[in-house]
Amino acid sequence: MGNCPTCSSEYVSKSLDPVCNGTRMWTTFLFSSLVVLFTGSIIICISEAFQKLSSKWRTRHPTRTKNVRHLQSPRHESPDNDDDITTIHEFNRLNEIKNWQNNFISGQTILGKIFLTAAQNKRYFWFSLYSLVDIFTIPPSLMTMYLNRSWTGFRFLRAIPIMIIPDILQYMYVIKQPRTIRISQLASKFIAILFVTGGFVHLAENSGDFFCNFCNAQEIDVFNSVYYMIITMTTVGYGDISCKTYIGKSFVLLTLIGGLAVFTTMIPEFSSLFRSKDPYASRYHRVKGKRHVIICGHITPHSLAAFLRDFLHQGRDEVDELEVVIMDKKTPDIEMEALLKRYYTKLQYFVGSIMNVVDLQRIQVNKATACLIIANKECADPNSDDSANIMRVISLKNFNHHIRILLQLLRYHNKLNVVSIPGWSTDNDEIICISELKLGLIGMSCVAPGFATMMTNIFRMSSYDARKSQQMTQIWPWRDLYYRGAGMKLYLEEMPSSFYGKSFVETALICFKLHVMLLAVEMERSDENDLARMIVNVIPCDNCIILPGSRAFIVCMSNEEANRVKYYCSICYPVLDNLTESQLKQMRKCSHEEINVKLEEEIPIRTQPFDFSENEHAIVRISDTNVTQPLLSSQFEQIHSSCKNCYKTLSKEDISSFDSTGMFYFTPPRNIEDAILDTNVLREYRSEFPEQRFAHEETMPSKHPLYFQDHIIVCLHADDTSPTIGLRNFVLPLRASSFRRHELPTIIFVTDLCYIRREWDMLSTFPDIYILNGSPINPYNLKLISIHDCRQCVIMSTVDRGNLDTYLVDKSSVLCALTIRQIQMKRVGLLSQYSLTGRGRVNQYITGTKLLRQNWINTLTTLTIDSNVQYVEQGHTDEVDLQFFLTTPFASGTAFADSVLDCILSCAYYNVNAVNLLRNILVGGIDVELEDILAEGKRFTQCKSPEMFQKRKRARVALVAICNLIPDIDTRSDPVTFSSLFCISLEYHRMVVMGIYRLLDVLLKRDPNWKGNQSINDQKRIVIYYPPYDYHMDRTDMVYVMQHSHLEDD
Repeated sequence: MGNCPTCSSEYVSKSLDPVCNGTRMWTTFLFSSLVVLFTGSIIICISEAFQKLSSKWRTRHPTRTKNVRHLQSPRHESPDNDDDITTIHEFNRLNEIKNWQNNFISGQTILGKIFLTAAQNKRYFWFSLYSLVDIFTIPPSLMTMYLNRSWTGFRFLRAIPIMIIPDILQYMYVIKQPRTIRISQLASKFIAILFVTGGFVHLAENSGDFFCNFCNAQEIDVFNSVYYMIITMTTVGYGDISCKTYIGKSFVLLTLIGGLAVFTTMIPEFSSLFRSKDPYASRYHRVKGKRHVIICGHITPHSLAAFLRDFLHQGRDEVDELEVVIMDKKTPDIEMEALLKRYYTKLQYFVGSIMNVVDLQRIQVNKATACLIIANKECADPNSDDSANIMRVISLKNFNHHIRILLQLLRYHNKLNVVSIPGWSTDNDEIICISELKLGLIGMSCVAPGFATMMTNIFRMSSYDARKSQQMTQIWPWRDLYYRGAGMKLYLEEMPSSFYGKSFVETALICFKLHVMLLAVEMERSDENDLARMIVNVIPCDNCIILPGSRAFIVCMSNEEANRVKYYCSICYPVLDNLTESQLKQMRKCSHEEINVKLEEEIPIRTQPFDFSENEHAIVRISDTNVTQPLLSSQFEQIHSSCKNCYKTLSKEDISSFDSTGMFYFTPPRNIEDAILDTNVLREYRSEFPEQRFAHEETMPSKHPLYFQDHIIVCLHADDTSPTIGLRNFVLPLRASSFRRHELPTIIFVTDLCYIRREWDMLSTFPDIYILNGSPINPYNLKLISIHDCRQCVIMSTVDRGNLDTYLVDKSSVLCALTIRQIQMKRVGLLSQYSLTGRGRVNQYITGTKLLRQNWINTLTTLTIDSNVQYVEQGHTDEVDLQFFLTTPFASGTAFADSVLDCILSCAYYNVNAVNLLRNILVGGIDVELEDILAEGKRFTQCKSPEMFQKRKRARVALVAICNLIPDIDTRSDPVTFSSLFCISLEYHRMVVMGIYRLLDVLLKRDPNWKGNQSINDQKRIVIYYPPYDYHMDRTDMVYVMQHSHLEDD
């Protein structure tokens, strides 16, 4: 070899290693490793060739092999295939070796090389990275003992196995968390690269270039070599150390190219892993004196913002001592982080899974007050989402048997899977079925339009502060009047001893004088098993009196007003008519409570209905402005007979009209073909008699009605692949036995026949239900079933749930609403005016308003995404940024969104029986037989016992025109106020007046901010719940009333 041109002659003659005696034997050490490498390769190739030849020979001579095997082991039966024997023996041998291999967590020993025999691909194993490390390090070590000489060589390659340290730690259960495992993997890889590259620089610089006769070597230790590679790959380069050999310089150049690529990918991942430690991967630390509630399930910024706005409202009693802990597997995005900052004093977010026990320990589930599980209302597969939430319940109950769980489910039939979970308590835990409540509210809105708006506003928490001067006047901006009613809240308060022994009517009147509204009473009753249960009575009958331990469901503006019921004392306030607002605010708990408690021992049980005319010492006296003139119409007869004695035996025909629970009307199961409307017959009837309706209906033979009036149309967008939504929950309020038979409206489903077949088994026992097979967007289909004469048209959709664009999820419902609007405008001729004439908006409004009023179609559009309400009714551009419950479509009861149901979940946490209250209003209460039928998906059966008929007598909701209650409202000298209407309705008719349904144009005429030249919809009404006491009624108003049903005339 030649000398390096950069080295002097003196340096060339100098030897850095005197022991070498001028002779270097590094090639001998390197050659030993190469011999082992190639020898092993040859042996592996020979063994593989031998195995192939042996396999071919066995396949060519199978009989001879069998005979030999039989001679060797005659007592054992041999398999039919010798390959199976070989495979079994080979499999057993490999398993024994692998089991023995588990005793070695490192393969760097000589015994560890036995792993080669257990490898499936021996050639790949021989040339693997860790095998090459052993080949180039172990043979040179053996040559050191033989030659009695040492060579630095490739000993630095022993640093490569550092990368398997994370695997060893996992094997020993030292590290378990994914984040810790990933950090250890990156750290071991980083250290291994530094030591290997530093070791090569150490070898190259201390040895010198072999092609320069090793004349350019320099002494450098291992520490400085690693230090040099660190400052080089981090591009710092202080210059205090540098490579002098050409091999070292070339290696550094190649290392920079690959090392920079490796480190630029590792460092960002390092930073993200360390940054994610706080606060989402930490442990929840409970604050002394505070309770925490866990929220999990479907967590998105949209769903969580609406829920937290109601759950953490300042009007809640316990919100100050409550903290919310959210656990989800997703790391919060920017929108979620903004929401967390908004509630940073009340909210903590943790990344994890409810199914993981370690994560449950992190958020201290064993000390949590409750866990709320939110369902994904936008999912395409409801059953899959319910199954995931049920698994979360199992995990929670398995970890903490006593934790209270409030669970949202999308489908009713999945309730059965929850009730059977060990630890589930029907008294403490609650299941909130989205389809049951949603379809029930929509169905009740067909009985009383706007009812869903009114009830969801009661369950939702909102704030409204009315001006004192405004309370005493009739000048209300219509939005403020609606906001005031929407600001009412539901409270559950203990009833003091002053109410004990009083009837519901007396109690409701007292509460009304305290400026709160009583909806229901929670009382303790014994069930069929003689077990004490809390029963919610909505507008109970007259023989129901208030007992000790009863609690009242009241609606009022604030918690201070709700406390008036709790602090009421009949001794301190013998007369309530003259109490001022300041006196009501000063009500506090008095010292007469002990005196009243002593009077509880003997409470007279009233057997006759309460009669105010015979009671000279009535606490509440009603003074109407004109007492000589009756406030209510005589057609609403006063009820004097006790509800307990109003039962009478029915004939068999009457009993056969009801189901086995006595709560709904029944008809023998019908085939779906008997309910399908014949479009050809309807088309022929409409073409022959386009205007005359009933006169010629009998001349055309048909098994179905040809003309419909005051019916309900359900425009259901679905196909054969759509999941079922449980339409029976929609029909139940419309077929309640609390109504009379002639009050039941006909229901027509306009949908795909393949879809309705899957739902028909649950609908076949209800009377007067028909199906029109076709698209709801086709206007001709809607005209065939007389959409202009319908009571209500409901628009629902189960398609487009999997659409990635959330604005397109409700496209079918929006298009159907526009189609109905087109039908309405085309009927009165406004569509041609708008499209063909050049008249302005004012002229169009003046010419068409009367026709629109006569041909108005009441619609209710259900939405999945509440922001899509802007497309349902165009023209409300100022409502784009408003919350859904403040928009005009929701205030008028023409739109409903799934997001408003989240308020029921939060209300159920604070009021234990709030969901039972809503179920009582929708379907008449909780019945064991009814729960089994609905949960198991069974049909209703016919009523067999007349005793079930007593269940007909329950609370019912109605929307009554005030002109029917007060025919002479226009001729009265003094206006009728809401206070007088409420008191007289409750006293003489046992009806609780909940609110009014007023025309928008009447509200706008009293709105000081309204401009008279603005066009309005004359038929649109606004739901106003619990208006001010002195607010004047209008002759066009409709009144929401709730009354205990008295059906003696049936």
